[in-house]
Amino acid sequence: MKLANQKYRDLTAGELEAVQLFAAEFGRTWKDRLAFDYWPVARIYVTRNGRHCHELHKLRNDLGPRWLTGFKLP
Repeated sequence: MKLANQKYRDLTAGELEAVQLFAAEFGRTWKDRLAFDYWPVARIYVTRNGRHCHELHKLRNDLGPRWLTGFKLP
């Protein structure tokens, strides 16, 4: 999913799934949790069932933290 007026690539299916899993677990504050608790220290998110979501860290590296501000879940 691309952002309006931004030049970001589309997310892969795996990246979108990782974002959706993270958002589902942390609710309405998911962006803050990702931006302030996970990304600054390169922390890898692990779901409740033990899946390691390396895709979220890759998004930070590929698109940068600014991408997160304008992103909206589909």
